[in-house]
Amino acid sequence: MIPNRVFFIWFGRQLPWTAALAIRSAWRVQKPREILLYHAGLENAGLAAELAAEIPALKLCPIEGGLFENLNDGGVTYNLYNELPSPATKANLVRLALLYKYGGIYLDTDVIVVGELGRLLELRGFCGVEPVALPQDIFKSINPFRWLLCGFQFAFREFCARLPSGYKIFRLGERYYSTAANNAVLASEQGNEFFKQAFETIQKMPPAEQRKRFRLGTHLLQKLTQNQSSPNMTVLPAEFFYPLGPEVSAHWFRKGTARQLGDMLYADTKIVHWYNSVEKRFLKTKIDGTWVERHPDTAFSELAKKGRKQGK
Repeated sequence: MIPNRVFFIWFGRQLPWTAALAIRSAWRVQKPREILLYHAGLENAGLAAELAAEIPALKLCPIEGGLFENLNDGGVTYNLYNELPSPATKANLVRLALLYKYGGIYLDTDVIVVGELGRLLELRGFCGVEPVALPQDIFKSINPFRWLLCGFQFAFREFCARLPSGYKIFRLGERYYSTAANNAVLASEQGNEFFKQAFETIQKMPPAEQRKRFRLGTHLLQKLTQNQSSPNMTVLPAEFFYPLGPEVSAHWFRKGTARQLGDMLYADTKIVHWYNSVEKRFLKTKIDGTWVERHPDTAFSELAKKGRKQGK
């Protein structure tokens, strides 16, 4: 059984509005017995203080060295955490340690919980896949036709991201994309053997490999799962957590999509990972409460309402 506790991670002094939305949605929809926000440098002021006062189950937990003890990894994870400069890479290591030592549900801060996880918590662990145009194994391929297909998939996805209602067109071709496990939503029972294997794999990596982008995050998850379910880790279809995949997720923010939200979600959708890369690439601005108020006709604003309401 996966404990009904939720982990978030944040590096920085101030918590963004969208992270607070993710935490509120988890509290009001999933109703966990506790929410643990592990952080480095977060000030107990502003939104963080507001959330702590609003949500009784929320605990602000500084990331400390004790988290990395007893991982049976020879201290490698702790050493990497101290050496690597990227917050994203550090967060990869923190989530592995948290799930292995305590068990629970890890969520990135660019998610909105829209449905209770229910019987998924009866599994030993779970994650989900997303449709990708550039699967990890393509870098080993010398087949020019495969690379040509990859280029076409990139172009088609970009076209669908920018076309009104383009998500509908993308779904017609989504089956032809590779699916790859993403660690934005990752859950496990305490002491899951899957994470022992993860730490062993990190130990065996050459130092240069450990420092490459994505190696300790999505690439590690994809290597361990092979994007398929196993007794220790169930890999769920994209409908559960990634109803609109990378780039196509821009449609959450298009005008007039509020009325299309029911069509954009699936019956199995429990969590929406909306990919905060769209803030920089498509919107050119940070999303906050003011943006939501000014764009009430977007699907994202409708999702925000769901996340702020009491879950059924």
